[in-house]
Amino acid sequence: MKKVSKINIGMSLGSLTAVVAIVAGMPIARADQTQGTSDNPESGQAAPGGGSFPGSFLVPGTNTSIKIGGFAKGVYIYDASTNDNSGSSADVIVPFIIPLQGTAAYQEHGSSRIHAKQSNFSFDVRTPTSYGELDTFILVDFFGQNTAFAPNGANTQNARLVLAYGTLGPLLAGQFLTLWFDGDAVGETVDPTTAVGVSNGLTNRQPQFRYTYAGADGLSIAGSIEEPVWEVYSNAQSAATFAATGLGATTTAAGAGAWSRWPDFIVRGRWDQAWGHIGIAGLVKDNDVYAIGTPRVGSTGYGGMLSGHLNTFGKDTLRAEGMIGKALGHYLSDMGSTAGIQTNFVNGAVGTPLAYGGNVSYTHWWTDQLRSTVMGGYSHLTKTAAITSAVAAAALDDHHIGATVNLIWSPVPQVDLGLEYDYIERVTSHALTGGNSNQGEMDRIEAMAVFKF
Repeated sequence: MKKVSKINIGMSLGSLTAVVAIVAGMPIARADQTQGTSDNPESGQAAPGGGSFPGSFLVPGTNTSIKIGGFAKGVYIYDASTNDNSGSSADVIVPFIIPLQGTAAYQEHGSSRIHAKQSNFSFDVRTPTSYGELDTFILVDFFGQNTAFAPNGANTQNARLVLAYGTLGPLLAGQFLTLWFDGDAVGETVDPTTAVGVSNGLTNRQPQFRYTYAGADGLSIAGSIEEPVWEVYSNAQSAATFAATGLGATTTAAGAGAWSRWPDFIVRGRWDQAWGHIGIAGLVKDNDVYAIGTPRVGSTGYGGMLSGHLNTFGKDTLRAEGMIGKALGHYLSDMGSTAGIQTNFVNGAVGTPLAYGGNVSYTHWWTDQLRSTVMGGYSHLTKTAAITSAVAAAALDDHHIGATVNLIWSPVPQVDLGLEYDYIERVTSHALTGGNSNQGEMDRIEAMAVFKF
């Protein structure tokens, strides 16, 4: 039986920490390409006391190998222009809350943040069986909710579950990066949330069941069923409706006992070669929304994505991806849940907005230890006939533009030191805005120091 190994997240966290906060997106490879240097696959032991894959150790008296990995990461963030987040939420970039010109928040400039919440640790456990290798992987970081945020002397952060999944042969089950995410098509960044026009691995970690078939000549095909998310952007509602349902204008499965009937379905084909890879993916979202006290609304969402990378000169790499679809929701990460269905609960109108995005990046290695990535991205979201209120339309983003440039130095393989400039422009839909301009910008400078173990 052909077997597709899980993404080697331990390696990803160590070698390309800054691609995203949790994983650099190492390519899916066949088992015989990723099993390390085992001298005896049946016993899982490469050498006396050593495990079956690099960095692992053998549990005494068993054929199970364990690797403990992770890193400590310190980050300094300076927002030259306003990012309307506050406290711990300022550690991520959320384009659709960047203040618009003319607002009071837009007049604020300059804020600094230092944190270590991206630090994480992981457990990678592998055991040979008669059906192939049984792998389990758990990763925890410290981006959990901190309801008592107090930076002065008590900067305590809660741990959160990032990944928890197992694989046996071609089957994967648990919480993993969505199949829609292609980490090899996204450039390396210091900030894990800066890329515009892509599916971000930091936010799109979904419980799922996945099956992957590995064919000949680097071809693989995978399908997954994944956790559905209720994503609705609503037209102006009555106060009574909101009070009865507990729902805000933009909703992601919160409050009111909301649920979806069917999971999301995603399929991806991938072709890996020495020159790089090409991937093509499709998804279908039911978007049939149920909630106590709220009229039922439903509309099918769907989309397609083309992605890949090209090895150019030396270690340099060109990466790109583009997606388009109806009611993509969080799969177009910088648009978030506003890219879900649009509805007016009062008259029952429901729309599936068209959304699309693209991102291109190039990584150049100046030396074996020094590299830079330049990235640009664009995303666009339309409004449908369900949005009839000028207030609702003005709050709905029309498009985002993002640009990133960085410099990352690895004096030793276990350390990454990086400096980055990020620019995000937010433009809302053309509608009445109460006299305010419908555009806002964010300028961010971010530095990092990553120490891996």
